Amino acid sequence: MSAIVGIIVKCYSFSTRKKNSGMLRRFILLMVVLASLIGCSNAAPPTQSTDIVVGMPYIPNVQFSHFYVAAQKGYFADAGLNVTFDYNFENDVVQRIATNNQIQFALASADSILLARAQGMPVRAVMATSQEFPVAFISKQATPLQGPADLVGASVGIPGRFGASYIGLQALLYAGALTEADVNIQEVGFAQVAALSEDRVAIVSGYSNNEPIQLAAQGVPVNVLRVADVYPMASDHLIVNEKLISDQPAVVAAFVDALQKGMTDVIADPKAAHDIALTYIPEAKQGDSAITLQVLEATTAMWQTNTDVVGRIQPAAWQKSAELLQSIGALTQPADLSAAYDLSFIK
Repeated sequence: MSAIVGIIVKCYSFSTRKKNSGMLRRFILLMVVLASLIGCSNAAPPTQSTDIVVGMPYIPNVQFSHFYVAAQKGYFADAGLNVTFDYNFENDVVQRIATNNQIQFALASADSILLARAQGMPVRAVMATSQEFPVAFISKQATPLQGPADLVGASVGIPGRFGASYIGLQALLYAGALTEADVNIQEVGFAQVAALSEDRVAIVSGYSNNEPIQLAAQGVPVNVLRVADVYPMASDHLIVNEKLISDQPAVVAAFVDALQKGMTDVIADPKAAHDIALTYIPEAKQGDSAITLQVLEATTAMWQTNTDVVGRIQPAAWQKSAELLQSIGALTQPADLSAAYDLSFIK
């Protein structure tokens, strides 16, 4: 830098003697730009990264491939983030995001976020990780299932009166102007595939990107009624504590950007993403990779429904979620939707 300054001084002396002030101005400008570039090239890259823990609402699964791809390809690391995954259940990760700083990001459904905020929890969505509510209701091919009316009088197996399957059932009942008294609800735990295969119930709940694929692999032809086709409410989102947004917005932006890149890569090449995901799943060798690849392909389709930008938050779908929760009495006051999500992080 001192050498550059010396050149400028000498040039000034020379230009003064020659009385060429125009040349002087151009030369000084060139030297200043050159000096700044030299200074930038000597700047040391950041030596510290921010530790991030992501709360996953389930066990390791190919449906989290966008996270695994972002980690494996270095998108998180390039953003200065040292990311680890913590697997648990949805309500637990929402609680943990709201009450302590052990995890910085988590996945949760829009209805869980709205219910948490109604209890005063400072959680907020910053990115949609699915554009389509994933729950579907499934029957064997001989049992008609085209709309909510087909639920009337039928035995319907759900894991229990909790979680996404129960919300999905309530959505179908609401859309069809029905009540729980119109159907025969059976709590079958998480054994919906067996319950349907063994004819213990006529209809079961499941995820449109999972149970229908599992049943088809067993040679069981099925009908599928997707909740999203009847009542299009908001689905899963990336959530943070409001304090992280106010204190470290750059960290939130960096994480969202890296995850968007991961999602884009999975959509472009599900097979490659599937291979990466299997390295993060301990029991992967015991599963059927052809089925898990189908699950991933069905999952990526739900990332792209009704949007041209992966991760975009859909306010209209959130309104539908809030309307449903109010109709069943889960929300006793109108939700402030503008505070439930932040639209500024999706490019």
